[in-house]
Amino acid sequence: MADQTFRLPDLGEGLTEAQLVAWRVEEGAHVDVNAPLADVETAKAVVVIPSPYAGTIRRLHARPGESVAVGAPLVTFTTQGSPAAVEPESDAPRTLVGYGPGAPEAGVRRRARVAPSAASEPGADVRAAPFVRQLAKEKGVDLATVTGTGPGGRVTKGDVEAAASSPVATPAAPGLVKRPPVREEARAGDRRISVVGIRKAIARQMLRSVSTIPQFTEFAIFDASALMAAREKQKAGGRSLTPLPYFIEAMVKAVRAYPLMNSSWDDSRDEIVVKQAINVGIAVNTSQGLLVPVLRGADELDLHEIADRSAKLIEGARAGTLGPGEMSGGTITVTNVGASGPVETGTPIISPPECCVVAFGAIKPRPMVVDGQVVARPGAWISISVDHRIVDGALATEFLTALVGELEQVSA
Repeated sequence: MADQTFRLPDLGEGLTEAQLVAWRVEEGAHVDVNAPLADVETAKAVVVIPSPYAGTIRRLHARPGESVAVGAPLVTFTTQGSPAAVEPESDAPRTLVGYGPGAPEAGVRRRARVAPSAASEPGADVRAAPFVRQLAKEKGVDLATVTGTGPGGRVTKGDVEAAASSPVATPAAPGLVKRPPVREEARAGDRRISVVGIRKAIARQMLRSVSTIPQFTEFAIFDASALMAAREKQKAGGRSLTPLPYFIEAMVKAVRAYPLMNSSWDDSRDEIVVKQAINVGIAVNTSQGLLVPVLRGADELDLHEIADRSAKLIEGARAGTLGPGEMSGGTITVTNVGASGPVETGTPIISPPECCVVAFGAIKPRPMVVDGQVVARPGAWISISVDHRIVDGALATEFLTALVGELEQVSA
């Protein structure tokens, strides 16, 4: 008989924590290998954690509704056989098979765990480049309190700057007593909503976007006559398509002409990374909040393949059935703000680390000048937000002009 403690594994994409939704087992129960242990909600989706051991559940280390850090104890088992017959315990977070990478990144060494001591520098056991540590020291930020958003949880320059701009990150001067925060006076009927799981991840992502990316937005209106005619032709042929596949197809063509729009900024090296594949994130409004499933290899798909795969992703996002791998890896994002109402346009927020997000408004009759005459034609607003570190205004205008041109020349 041997006790084995199973720690919450990294479910993919460097996630740091997950919220326990529900246990599927109870203490004292016997489980087999790969039997479902619990449902957990990550920043990407709700997933089922399988058992890595066969044995008896000795202890469940968390309660439903609690957040569990990656690497923290989740379940302790009593297993059959000698300790040598089972996998040895390790403090290092493990990657769950099927949900994330199975080995360290090439060229990246695992850091050794350093025993804490009184002489240790604060944040010494945190993954961060030397210049990031120096920046944290200059700004008075304790790296141990910063959640890294870089590869493998590495703390980036942007993470430090975001922490420095937060009031809670400013350390108290020596000798001063830190006063407790002032709480708002509670009123009858007030309701508090716990921000965990996906909603917490959305909040962090949006804060990271607006605090670390210098972004600007440009707007345009396009004539949707050709697009609507193409839809009618498809409908007559027995296939009904929404405008979204046409939007995505036009985006892909515009990105091919301006590949810098399909890039990201590498904080650790101060480099621009131009992506080879065009993986389109599709913003979807769900009961859990805004989710962004990713249509991978959109540049290799035809119109109908785009329509079929995007529809399945949207359905899966709303049903909560997508895995983390289907919710990550986007290189450029599209949001159809006019799909749920008569919204003209908006200022979309970039999804880090992407360079560009494109928003489409509602298609409806609009006054347009054609051959010197004002006529009513279907049209819609387009707005793009871009990372000004990568793209200047002139290039953004050229890309938006190309996108408008593709949409106005749509064919069935």
